Amino acid sequence: MYAVSSFTPLFFNPTTDRFGAGSKYMQIFASSDQILIEVIAISEYRTITGKLHNLVNGTIIELKWNIWSMNDTTTLYYYVLTGLDNGYYTVELNGIVSEIFRVTNDAHELSGTTLIQYSMNDNRQRKDGVFWIAGKQYFFDWRVPGGFKDTDWIFGVNNEQFTTTDEDVVDLFSNESTQRSFTLGNAAGCPVWFADLLNRIMSCSYVYFDGQRYVRKDSSVPEMTQELENIKSYIFKILLQ
Repeated sequence: MYAVSSFTPLFFNPTTDRFGAGSKYMQIFASSDQILIEVIAISEYRTITGKLHNLVNGTIIELKWNIWSMNDTTTLYYYVLTGLDNGYYTVELNGIVSEIFRVTNDAHELSGTTLIQYSMNDNRQRKDGVFWIAGKQYFFDWRVPGGFKDTDWIFGVNNEQFTTTDEDVVDLFSNESTQRSFTLGNAAGCPVWFADLLNRIMSCSYVYFDGQRYVRKDSSVPEMTQELENIKSYIFKILLQ
């Protein structure tokens, strides 16, 4: 048996919904992004094949897997896509083809996206992703439409006070906090499986949004808004700190 890691930032057959018009959003990456692909094989003796299809010039590149034996029955196949030319691509794994994604270095387009990088502090917490390989920590890179808006800041404080006999108020301790809502999806929205991956990512030990580390605020989950009825394109918000 083999399975593509559910933390891999490419989508393979993400939905079977046949109703309504699908989202027109196409996933984009910058050529400098590190697109980590992981395939976990358990007692699997078939060869795991991987191909990168360049849809612009029609070329096909065989992925030369890095292979790490996790134990007697489990093997990790992994590959980092980076430095790709501008264009349109799919990845094929043993006949299963990913959704089309685009690579661009257009600064204007990339300014409307956020680079999310995520990892765990060990491999024990999840069985569907490997974050430490042969003693080295790896991060997944995922670029998404959206970002943080100035109108979505929430300020808080955790403090304890007492009042003296002179009616002076004294802080025993005081710790401020700032929460920010991350908006996933631009004006046209994005597919629902983007929020599924974001919710999973926020369970990781280390999550960085454009280099700034965030954690999920309490039990916050992505809240869905459908911009146009019968169009399977959505905008999501999740509260982070």
